[in-house]
Amino acid sequence: MCLHLDATAALSIAGWVREEPTRSASAPVPQPLVGACDQLIVWASSFSILASSDDQVWFLSAENYAGGVGISDEAFPWDAFRHESLAGASGPAERAAINAFWSTHLPVLLSTRNGYEYLALAPDGQVVRGGEPEFEEVTIVAADFDALLRGVAAGISTADPLADALLGTVGTARPDSDR
Repeated sequence: MCLHLDATAALSIAGWVREEPTRSASAPVPQPLVGACDQLIVWASSFSILASSDDQVWFLSAENYAGGVGISDEAFPWDAFRHESLAGASGPAERAAINAFWSTHLPVLLSTRNGYEYLALAPDGQVVRGGEPEFEEVTIVAADFDALLRGVAAGISTADPLADALLGTVGTARPDSDR
């Protein structure tokens, strides 16, 4: 199987809900994904909704990045936490720092389960976790997006308990998994 299919299968075993993509396969890559790694583009294009059973944690789809209707879009567009940070900025210097951070960090998962949290791709390709109140303070959870998906597929801990709780897949590896 392909890595994104293996990861989706593990999320399904953990109770996540997936809906087929509604965007055409020939649709252009949404602007926020231009320049992103191929695996992320394939991943985000493989579903319209991929959410925990309580709908409080969800991976962003190509539809979300394109501004299409999907889970929690009205309350939480793909760049919601950037906007939240900017709203709380104390002045121009802080706004510039926030904009600089978010111009190089691409959210891939959002959560409202235990406060606001996210997973994002950092400029060096690492996957990081951040959350409120200081969204721009992050913890590395995977070396890259492929490593995150391999860990999800295999049910392996990210070594970050908060990221593991978001994903809910640790220990759910299928017996036939070789990753």
